[in-house]
Amino acid sequence: MTLRSVAKIAHPAPQPGTGILHPFPSRELSHLDPFVFLDTGAPMQLGAGDIYVGPHSHRGVQPVSLLFRGRIEHRDSLGNDRTISSGGMQWLVAGSGALHEEVLNGDDDGVFHMAQLWVNVPGSMKMDPPEHHAVDAADVPVVTPAPGVSVRLYAGEVAGSVGPASLPTPVLVAHVILDSGSEVTIPAQRDWTASFCVVAGSVSTVGHNHLGEGATPIFADDGDAISVGSQNGGEILLMIGEPIGEPIAMGGGFVMNSAEEINQAFEDEAAGLLGTLAASR
Repeated sequence: MTLRSVAKIAHPAPQPGTGILHPFPSRELSHLDPFVFLDTGAPMQLGAGDIYVGPHSHRGVQPVSLLFRGRIEHRDSLGNDRTISSGGMQWLVAGSGALHEEVLNGDDDGVFHMAQLWVNVPGSMKMDPPEHHAVDAADVPVVTPAPGVSVRLYAGEVAGSVGPASLPTPVLVAHVILDSGSEVTIPAQRDWTASFCVVAGSVSTVGHNHLGEGATPIFADDGDAISVGSQNGGEILLMIGEPIGEPIAMGGGFVMNSAEEINQAFEDEAAGLLGTLAASR
């Protein structure tokens, strides 16, 4: 295998008051086709409190919630009411449109840690019927491709294991935990986008040491594998995917191919055509 070099690194600053890390879309990084949005952050202490995210709509994209620690209570306009806990995941194939709300809670120690990653879909699928899916931690494989390295595999294949999320867009998405002094090389198919975001601690990769929380390196298409290690322990969200190669227009929770389609989505939302969902609080 030939290791890819780093073409660019985004360094988002934590958002004031919340500590949320938002690598893209941003001034530094518009998107990572097929990935179009990422919110994450370092582990936070919620104690007995929670974070309420009220009803909001999506169309033409797949918002994927990856829960490293804590609990997420999900409700949507499709009639789903689902809770996942540490290590689980859920995703909304928004299709023609749906609304959802979430309540975010800490684990038994009050710690909450997650990432929300939006995965795009081709224009031909953007108006398909919406669907919601959830997978418990017990059904997400955890593999050890190298000593001191644990990979919780949400989608795609690593070391002969396959993640449970059958997303319409071919991707490899995983939560990788590296013990102090560990290193791993992961295949990254040529012509596919390859990146990761540091979600805890610090890591290193080819030509770059001490990448801290939020750092998001984008790898050049000059090899078929990426390497990541950590001197003092770290965690990353790994994102590898086949680019769709279509125009991207975004507005609110909508991801379409043109501004006209975004405007239509807002009109349809105002007319109630994306469904209804009463706030739970």
